[in-house]
Amino acid sequence: MTSKERVRLALSKQKPDRVPAAFNAVGSVTKKLLKHYGLTNAQLMDKFEIDIYNTGAKYIGPELKNYVDDKGRKITSSYWGFEKTLHETEIDSYGITTRFPLKGLDTIEKIKENYTFPKAEWFDYSTITKFCEDNPDKAISIGHPGPFQMVTNLMPMEDFFILMYDDPETAQYILDKMVEFELAHYEQCFIAGNGKIDILRTCDDYGTQISMLFSSEMWEEFFKENTQKLVNLAHKYGAFFQQHSCGAIRPIIPNLIECGVDALDPVQKVCGLEIDSLAKEFDGKLTFHGGVDTQWLLPNGTPEEVAKETTHIINTLGKNGGYILMASQAFEPDVPIANIEAVYSVSRVPQ
Repeated sequence: MTSKERVRLALSKQKPDRVPAAFNAVGSVTKKLLKHYGLTNAQLMDKFEIDIYNTGAKYIGPELKNYVDDKGRKITSSYWGFEKTLHETEIDSYGITTRFPLKGLDTIEKIKENYTFPKAEWFDYSTITKFCEDNPDKAISIGHPGPFQMVTNLMPMEDFFILMYDDPETAQYILDKMVEFELAHYEQCFIAGNGKIDILRTCDDYGTQISMLFSSEMWEEFFKENTQKLVNLAHKYGAFFQQHSCGAIRPIIPNLIECGVDALDPVQKVCGLEIDSLAKEFDGKLTFHGGVDTQWLLPNGTPEEVAKETTHIINTLGKNGGYILMASQAFEPDVPIANIEAVYSVSRVPQ
């Protein structure tokens, strides 16, 4: 069975020959693994028998301003118009948004006068065509941060929350314009993929460790219709739709299923996402992705403990198919290599 066949069976809530595996790690971890094994990126994916490969279009739009500020910090710009300042620690580096292009633009009129949303023609989609041709047996995934994740880079999160309450029309206008771009952009991706793209995955973190960031009623008001549009686009091109959202989002899982979402990631050790109850309530309705805990187990457990928990997750969420193996988040620098190996050693066991 090829990776593409294996993943598509799992996303169809059927049981493949073995659980399919995905891989996500912060840059420093990937570099550490490549150096440790003396491998290339492709060889590393082969070593762990990774079934899902990610690709995207190449940006060719207006020049982006990247520079070093007067404090020696690296500043990067996005085609969305926000800027991030790079902070480096002994463990890793990360960017913090320091310029919000919609900050203070609290009416539709101000936004129209002062901001330009991205355009689909700002990208070269031939990169996707070549990637799909070069990896015919792999499951191919596309996608980037979704409207809620991205809007918190366009304006401070608290400002957008206030807008949702005080001026829902303006808040909805921003989200709709973002999704208008995404629909045009992803459609060009699917056309370039020529039927070879398997997954559209958008990333929106709707939850915290203990609850939703806002009510499920507000999710329905602001996000349900646009989620449905993105799902419909994926299905139009024979692909599956995978919703990423960190946090305790159990209250909206029925809404996601109603929208036709095929898969949800990640499964974290947070309130409401206990794997036994997820399997009991949603078996056959949703494919789950991830679950091997990156907060406590992977940094602190032994390889034997990691393998045992990973086996339990596979046997519970993947009992009847409908599960893709990954950690609950990207592998961080505090995860020992032996524990990463333990996760993927279990995936090789036939189901």
